[in-house]
Amino acid sequence: MTVILILLIIFCFGLIGYKLSAFYISRKKFFSSLEILMSNLELDVSFSKDKLKNLILKNSENLNSKELVEFCKKYFELLDKKQKLDFELVNEIKILKKEEKDLIFLFFNSIGKLDAYSQSKEIKMYQNKVNEYYLQASDECKKYAGLYIKLGIIFGILICLLII
Repeated sequence: MTVILILLIIFCFGLIGYKLSAFYISRKKFFSSLEILMSNLELDVSFSKDKLKNLILKNSENLNSKELVEFCKKYFELLDKKQKLDFELVNEIKILKKEEKDLIFLFFNSIGKLDAYSQSKEIKMYQNKVNEYYLQASDECKKYAGLYIKLGIIFGILICLLII
């Protein structure tokens, strides 16, 4: 019975560590997906010249960040209603810092307002900044994601040692 209790405690603390590390994993996925979305938009703006709503809908289906997919769906609904992007929509993405939210707000606010050539250049500029954020999020993920899992397991073992 005590072995099962010990394993359960270690598992629970390991799960807590995993949940804490999920924040950093989500940030990395978000910026990776945003880079993919931007590069696809840049290609589509240059070559297909389709409507913005169709481009976002088509490109947001293949993303692996649930936060970005959810944001794109809400943004698509705004475009459908012909409403302007509100900062509150960007503010709902909890895994981002203030400066990252500002960049995303500016990007999605400026998209579709220029001619194809200028829009392509602007997307590339935003892509460079998002790439910096991705590298930063990737470094944080390497540092902290595994750390939280290991600390959770170690803390669970420590609690078990204190109980015994």
